[in-house]
Amino acid sequence: MASKNTRDTSERWQEAPRDPEPSDLGYELDDWEVIRARKDDRGHLMFLPEEEDMLREEAFIVADACSVCDVVERI
Repeated sequence: MASKNTRDTSERWQEAPRDPEPSDLGYELDDWEVIRARKDDRGHLMFLPEEEDMLREEAFIVADACSVCDVVERI
């Protein structure tokens, strides 16, 4: 027999919206700076947080340029 906690979790999951707001999932929007490693649109991109404290906590992303897309253009 399933525990009450399992049923509660299942019910919450089924009642969750299909397209929840990011804040409902615990996400916070933040501004990050994008720096190209090369000027010819090739190479890697670095995403750096604007807040220096976040950078000190190792909050950054390095990605290959072909792995990044503009989500506004992809919709």
